[in-house]
Amino acid sequence: MFGEIAASFQRGNGYLTLMLFLGFVATAITFERIIMLQLVYHIDFNKFLTNLKKLLSSEDTSRALSFCKSVSSTSLPGIARRALEAAEVDPTTIRGTIEEETIDFLPRIEARVGALVALSTLIMLTGILGAIDSLWNTFHAVSVLDTAQKQASLGSEVARSLNPAAFGVLLSMLILVGYYLVKGMAIRLTEKMHYGVTVLGNILVPAEVASVMPVAMAEPMQMHMQMPVSSPAEPALAAQPIATTQGAPSDANVADAVVQNIKDEEEII
Repeated sequence: MFGEIAASFQRGNGYLTLMLFLGFVATAITFERIIMLQLVYHIDFNKFLTNLKKLLSSEDTSRALSFCKSVSSTSLPGIARRALEAAEVDPTTIRGTIEEETIDFLPRIEARVGALVALSTLIMLTGILGAIDSLWNTFHAVSVLDTAQKQASLGSEVARSLNPAAFGVLLSMLILVGYYLVKGMAIRLTEKMHYGVTVLGNILVPAEVASVMPVAMAEPMQMHMQMPVSSPAEPALAAQPIATTQGAPSDANVADAVVQNIKDEEEII
């Protein structure tokens, strides 16, 4: 099979040349992603967070900034550096800065990874199309030959026509292996980034909460001070008319009392 594929390259098969070019592009993307994920974005997250906690616990912000810059300009150190810079300007913007930088960085991890699947599929389809085209030309050529020559040429031409399909399947398998390798690296790095960002927020956000709490507590206190306080005499005065109204005799009761108090003439005698 490999000898036939090499012979097809020598004959200048356009389908094989196109698949080789697409395979070169996919290989370049694979190596570029491996370098970025393992050498640029990847750090020792536990060690970095431990050292950053020590520097922040000693309230040495300048050394913490220098430490973040010395580790890396991207990934978690870059996010921590921007958060520390925001803490110096306005502590209330720390959480928003961490979220913005995280959302901006995470798409870089899986950048161009999906292109490997597209290239693999395109290479396989190109190989199938090349095989169909070669078979088509083979059957057209066999139809004009004599009966004695058909059997001899048909087998060799059909076998040669399968070279693009075989090369496409082989190259597609290799690209898929690279894709799953890079995809696994990207998933592991994304999980570590989520962990690091959570720890970073727990380190820096309490300072923000402490600076905001007095202002939040002052508002209900001011509202309480502005509320009017009634004196003890006012409820008594307010209740006095009610008590008077309730205790005052009505006209009907007064008339009944007058009638009951009048004695008959026999009682007088």
